[in-house]
Amino acid sequence: MFKGYVRCWLPAALVLLLTGMFWVGERSLYHKLYYLSFALPTLIVALVCWRRFLFLRQAPLFWLFVAFSAYVALSLAWYSGNVDYSKLKHPLYICMLLLGVAALGDVDMRRLVHSVGLAGAVAALAALISIVAYLWGESRHPRLEGYGALYNPLLTSHVYGFFAALWLGALMSSAKQWPLKLMMLVPLVLLLFLTGSRTPFMALFACFIWLLVMVADRRGLWLVLALAGIGATGVWFFGADLLDRGLSYRPFIWAETWKQIMPALWLGHGYGTGIDIVLPDSGRILADPHNLTLGVIYQTGLVGGALWLALYVYSLLSAWRIRGSGLVLVSSTLLVYGFVAGMTEGGSFMSRPKEHWFLIWIPIAIHLAVLCKVSNARKATAAAPEVTSGA
Repeated sequence: MFKGYVRCWLPAALVLLLTGMFWVGERSLYHKLYYLSFALPTLIVALVCWRRFLFLRQAPLFWLFVAFSAYVALSLAWYSGNVDYSKLKHPLYICMLLLGVAALGDVDMRRLVHSVGLAGAVAALAALISIVAYLWGESRHPRLEGYGALYNPLLTSHVYGFFAALWLGALMSSAKQWPLKLMMLVPLVLLLFLTGSRTPFMALFACFIWLLVMVADRRGLWLVLALAGIGATGVWFFGADLLDRGLSYRPFIWAETWKQIMPALWLGHGYGTGIDIVLPDSGRILADPHNLTLGVIYQTGLVGGALWLALYVYSLLSAWRIRGSGLVLVSSTLLVYGFVAGMTEGGSFMSRPKEHWFLIWIPIAIHLAVLCKVSNARKATAAAPEVTSGA
């Protein structure tokens, strides 16, 4: 049962999760797609074959997630309104994602790499089709909003930006097939320009810096040349549209969020508590702080914020220690992209599967699988000489 689940079912379910936003017409159908193809089978297998998941006992990143999720669930105890206990399912959905991806990486990392790579190719193709449909469509909006289950320029940029970061990391992880990887990256970046969103470019620039620090060899020069060419072309054609909007009230929104955080600074207002921020000029009300970390602190306080940041601090420090691995290079790049993109957008940090998963939980799941596999391989290599010596 477990072998069939990992070798046949999981790769297909992961590709469906990663690409479903492009071709599923409704958001509710995307949720059901994940529940039926990934979450429910993983839950059944985890209950029946629980010993197969015991390797996660030695994965600190997994236990940090468990601690964070437990505290988020506990914060419902001081939620001021009517408690919606259905929100307790959200950590379970995310846990199934982590279990499934980690199990796939532990049993057959090659299948995990191929599944993510196939999804990346589908994303590049979807970006190309979306660009053609947008440029030659009869009714064109000022910004590309997205197709399928994607309907908002900024949220669309989250998903396509994830795959741009994937191919950017892949370019630096290995020189093999670099023309193909570059071909995958170009339409994704072009689509990001058409969305008019600046968040993914800030996050991709952070990925660029991270890769330069992690690699620190001649590959960095090729990275600079490739990104300089793509960036110069984009700024030439789309620079005015990106810069005209200024800071989009971000400093004001964050200051107002902190004012509302202060009455419940340490423990937060409780998981799921809404926030209302009134913009000064238009009077429009915003329902999120446009910063995932501030959203965590608002709902779970500094205690929850510390657990949230611990997820990233541990992940990036672990990546730095084993930075010689190409897999770590790619997975940590996805992690950096998601964290930095979340600094200027969002507030829903623990939800049903949607665009924010491409910023938070999918990168963490992939990084968890890579850390477990690489760490176990290094331990086995280190133990081999001792066994030989003893023999």
